[in-house]
Amino acid sequence: MTTSSKHKLSTGNLISLSQRMLWRELKAGQLTIISLALILAVTVATVISVFSNRLDSGMLMKSTEILGADLRVRSTQEIPPLYIEQANELGLNTTKTLSFPSVVVAGDAMSLAAIKAVDTGYPLKGTVIISEDAFSEGYQVDAGPKKGEVWLESRLLALLNIKVGDQVEVGRSQFVVSAVINQESDRGGNFYSLSPRLMMQLSDIEEAGLIQTGSRVNWRLLVAAPSAWTPTLAKNVIKEFNHWLAPQLSVSQTLESLSDNNQALSAALDKARQYLSLAAILAILLSGIAIAMAARDYALHHFDTSALLRTLGASQGQVLTLFSLQLIYLAIICSIIGLLLGTLAQGFLITVLSGLFQNELPSATASAWLLASITAPATLLGFALPHLLSLGKVSPLRILRRELEPLNWGAWSIYSLAMLAIFGLSIWFTQNALMSAILVIGGCVCLLLLVQVVKRLLRLLNRIIPVQYFSLYIRFAWQQVMKNPNQTSTQILAFSMILMIMLIISIVRNDLLADWQRALPDDAPNFFAMNIQEYEKAQYASALREAGFNPKPLFPLVPGRLTHINGKNVHKDDSLKEDPALQRDLALTWSEEVPEGNKILAGQWHTDNDTLQQVSVESGLAKRLGVTLDDTLRFEVAGQKFSVTVSSIRKVDWGTLTPNFYMILSASALENLPLSHLTSFYVPPEKQDQLLTLIRNFPTVTILDMSMVFGQIQTLVNQVTLAVEYLLLLVLVAGLLVLSAALYSSLDERIHQGAILRTLGVSKANLRYKQWSEFAFLGLISGAIALFGAELISFSLYTYLLDLDYKMQASLWLWIPVSSALLIMLLGGFATRKVSQQPPIVVLREL
Repeated sequence: MTTSSKHKLSTGNLISLSQRMLWRELKAGQLTIISLALILAVTVATVISVFSNRLDSGMLMKSTEILGADLRVRSTQEIPPLYIEQANELGLNTTKTLSFPSVVVAGDAMSLAAIKAVDTGYPLKGTVIISEDAFSEGYQVDAGPKKGEVWLESRLLALLNIKVGDQVEVGRSQFVVSAVINQESDRGGNFYSLSPRLMMQLSDIEEAGLIQTGSRVNWRLLVAAPSAWTPTLAKNVIKEFNHWLAPQLSVSQTLESLSDNNQALSAALDKARQYLSLAAILAILLSGIAIAMAARDYALHHFDTSALLRTLGASQGQVLTLFSLQLIYLAIICSIIGLLLGTLAQGFLITVLSGLFQNELPSATASAWLLASITAPATLLGFALPHLLSLGKVSPLRILRRELEPLNWGAWSIYSLAMLAIFGLSIWFTQNALMSAILVIGGCVCLLLLVQVVKRLLRLLNRIIPVQYFSLYIRFAWQQVMKNPNQTSTQILAFSMILMIMLIISIVRNDLLADWQRALPDDAPNFFAMNIQEYEKAQYASALREAGFNPKPLFPLVPGRLTHINGKNVHKDDSLKEDPALQRDLALTWSEEVPEGNKILAGQWHTDNDTLQQVSVESGLAKRLGVTLDDTLRFEVAGQKFSVTVSSIRKVDWGTLTPNFYMILSASALENLPLSHLTSFYVPPEKQDQLLTLIRNFPTVTILDMSMVFGQIQTLVNQVTLAVEYLLLLVLVAGLLVLSAALYSSLDERIHQGAILRTLGVSKANLRYKQWSEFAFLGLISGAIALFGAELISFSLYTYLLDLDYKMQASLWLWIPVSSALLIMLLGGFATRKVSQQPPIVVLREL
């Protein structure tokens, strides 16, 4: 019989039988939970992976617009033609710019300006906006000034007391002022750059005689992919050119990135990407939990079917193949549905956010769609396979003895396979092993340890709580919770993981947005004043206050070059000499207290009473240069040389629009040096006239307009903030659905228990009260565990990834455990309402 049956169950028979069984179970509703779980998994993965991929591409596009190119090379010598030829051979667009300081003359007035000469093709990326007069709304242009014309910033017009149409003298040539520069996105946000700006044609440089031997100039080669290219093609070709270019660069040439020119915007971009990655990992983890719950319930419902097939002669492998084929079909169907729903949802999300984007977001790359497509089989492999394998191990004797159940995989095997699957998906999506390890491995280990603590706590509570004094249904509920500590711990683990994920995404969202708002308040400084001399400090500060501007503290400032570390010449060290910080003068300052946004990581802060000349070094630069505490640094300032000792290493929050410095010295180190001063202040749009008056009254003070950079960062933050809100909503909805799936997974057992209690005389009302009390107990314990785990995981994320200061969520402890008890009680009551409604005789007949 066995041999005959095996021949009957050929591969074709297995495929045909699996399709019929799948169709019958779909119609009967037996696969509803696992189908919804799979569709949910794929939908969430599609929305998050595709939307975050498009948003990340959009932010990358935004950052390249701010940089003015996909790749930019800075050089103190003219760009070699070979670089341009190689880029053109690859199909890339190129243009050149040249910047240097020079004096601009208009009649009897003159001013130092930052000259920028642009070549044909400028701008490659980004936006240049000009207008016909100062501070008026302008229009976008797709080319630089014409030959014989120049564009000026409004501050330079004010300093020279001229208007559009007048002439200025630059070098040996006269030029007509044809427009005012309102926005020049590729300028970057380095507030130590010279200002104000004058833009001219590169072809006018030679005739004007502006460049002489020994002139300090900066050439830039801007390289960008054609706009018609797909993002993937552009990325690959830029990467190929970068790979070719890197070994060609000389000592005087460096590749520029967004962080070199706009560290505040770079910091905001990094945190935005990290949050999107975090949301993606947590959504995938939620999906995995849903699959696990649904697969376990699926296996429990099919033990009898498997036993019947074994009785008819099917082998373990044939039974396993039969059920595997059903899940494979189901995975394909649900993946298609989930991809369609996810595509519609992310399209709707993009439409809602479309008003915040200047350009249409790029299409998602193939990897984003591939990740969404593989979510169902990957999560099935990790979370459903252990339960599926148990179906092949069902004994034929189960037909006679219903209590027989197959030997399952060990708990550690199940958890290990599940974590491996999710960890692999997380790394593939985020390319961040540390974040994946903290969330997946750290989270699971944390919860497993906490559950062990819960088991012991439950036993302790069972001994000390006088449950005999409570009402009957509460005693029943408590006894149900305590009857099987292992089963209760498993339920608590499932609820805690879901609640913890929802808490983490919410806590990080709140703190991330608070950090952005703290760094970018409405009255954040948008102008910087430099070159304020000692004799005019008080007068200038008074003028700012009279104009209605609230200035930040004045920082002493002197440009100095780092020449030696512990007596070793840094410019003769091959591993150090190409560092950007050593290719230019650093802004040196001193401060009595640690500046806002700075945090001491090692050592102690110096004071103005120190007789020893000391310096505090920014941690990133210290790491690049190999500088540690008590090292000796030598600087050269205006021909003077002096040495200082490193007294502290500090972290700097570059995301704030306030003056930040790599080097902060003790007062004694700068007392004999020619100092100027720097401050920042906020100028509202309605007070631009007072700013012009200030510029004319203090012509030697250089004022840098940061409002354009502030606007760029604010726009980006607004985009990401709204996106974060929708992603949070999506993850929370997914969490509620998974929580419901977890509750439905124990529905059959609760129906059987309810039937027995109803037979023993328990009323429907008391049965409902008992169930609600049980869920409230589980919710209260799960909420406390989830909150504790969320605190630990969030602390790790803040410390090692997001660079945020973590504070214990004290207020959440007041209402989260109670809220989780109420939430799970309501969801559990709704999910198990069938328990009290089912007639006992119907249930008992099925036993």
